[in-house]
Amino acid sequence: MKLYTLLFAGWSAVTACSAHAAFFTDDEAHNQIRQLKDRVLYLEGNDKQQSETIQLQVEAIKKQIETSKQHVREILALQAQIEAQKIELRRLRGQDELLTHSLQEAEKRQRDYYIDLDTRFRRLEKLEAVTVPQPIIQ
Repeated sequence: MKLYTLLFAGWSAVTACSAHAAFFTDDEAHNQIRQLKDRVLYLEGNDKQQSETIQLQVEAIKKQIETSKQHVREILALQAQIEAQKIELRRLRGQDELLTHSLQEAEKRQRDYYIDLDTRFRRLEKLEAVTVPQPIIQ
């Protein structure tokens, strides 16, 4: 009995498959295959075009990255120059303060020398006024 059941099940499966194949005619199947091939070709073309577009975009982005890297290098170089200029400016300001202080000291000494010299001349003038000039005998 099992054998008959297996044969019946097998025959039913074959019949179902052949019935399913009868849903489409050969022309319809060929048309669908042609449409699928056209769609695959279209999609492959789009894929290729998209790949080329993406590749161009990648190249453009790489160029932008290189340009940005160059800009960053230039900015870092400028920043290093600015730091060097700041150090030089601090050194020059210190030197300016020293020179200003030295100039003030020199002006003060000069003033003190002038006052001292003026004081000596006044003493001399007072001594000349106090002493009577004697005639020169010849």
